Amino acid sequence: MLPLFKGNIDFLTEHAVDPDKRRYAFRLEAPRHFLDMDRYKDACLPENFVEAFSAFAMLKVITHTNDTLLIHSSDTSWCNNLPNAVMTDGSNVWNIGKKELRHHFRQFILPAYYDLRYQINPDSIRPLLPTHIQAIKNISLIDSFTIHGIVPYIIEQQYDKLVRAFKKLDKNEIINIAADLGHYIADAHVPLHACSNYNGQKTDQYGIHAFWESRIPELFADTQYDFLVGKATYIRDVRKFAWETIRTSGSLADSVLSMEAALKSFYPRDQQMCFDQRLGQTVWIQCRDYAAAFQDKMQGMVEIRMREAIHSVGSLWYSAWVEAGSPPLNFSNDIKAAWKIDSTVLEYDNIIKKGGDGYGRNHE
Repeated sequence: MLPLFKGNIDFLTEHAVDPDKRRYAFRLEAPRHFLDMDRYKDACLPENFVEAFSAFAMLKVITHTNDTLLIHSSDTSWCNNLPNAVMTDGSNVWNIGKKELRHHFRQFILPAYYDLRYQINPDSIRPLLPTHIQAIKNISLIDSFTIHGIVPYIIEQQYDKLVRAFKKLDKNEIINIAADLGHYIADAHVPLHACSNYNGQKTDQYGIHAFWESRIPELFADTQYDFLVGKATYIRDVRKFAWETIRTSGSLADSVLSMEAALKSFYPRDQQMCFDQRLGQTVWIQCRDYAAAFQDKMQGMVEIRMREAIHSVGSLWYSAWVEAGSPPLNFSNDIKAAWKIDSTVLEYDNIIKKGGDGYGRNHE
């Protein structure tokens, strides 16, 4: 593996940011970078994507009498091993077999999500509806699930794609998918990618996301951090790994927010923000000493999570190769991997030039 990945390190570096560019132009990309763990404190969140979508997405039904019904399963339906899920339209409840519910969501409802129209053929999901709901004029999907993030599901999906690419011995596909997978793994290691207060917007800490994720590493990583993380290890259960990663980030999010709030409360206000050089520009940004104080207060959290992210990326790349059967990667080092042209990434420059925000969360 080393010759393949090291030989394409420039490609991996350049295209590691493609998912961030893609989210500006592609609506489905935005939720792939985070998961609001605090959103689900009192509800069971299935680790299987189809089950989770079935549990939290809603169906908007317009009846022949122009009544509007919002149909969904109860929050507790997926907290047990019972065969049925409890469905409700707000007034009535009924049971549906979980196996049948998963089947209909996978076959008829998820396609409406992916093709962006959100329209569903009423006949296709008639078996999910009770007899009191008769003639239907329209059924559409309300995405009340992915808006809160899906990064662990995407890690698993991208990993499976990488396994298939290794099996096909498709060099371009291997490197392209590996770059995307690495991005999602890294995002899952960031605490503020695991909570709804992702940029301190709820606690008057606006800008804390870039403070943790960009400012501190830019100031201290090159001179203070150790990125030699050892050999990659085989990860047998990728789903479990992805969820442990995002849960750890979620458990750290409150600490990040509370420690910065405490520091801000006693640190001299006129020494918190300064004009400084960043990426060739003079910008208003956290002062260097203030950033150092925040890093000290977190006791090396940023470096620790970065090291864990680096090791995780290498380990998942390696695990995908092993799961594919450890095929010989006898590719010529003289021919570099080619980018699989992505129109949504190309659209990024146009959106930025026009001053657009694109889709997703603004956490600069």
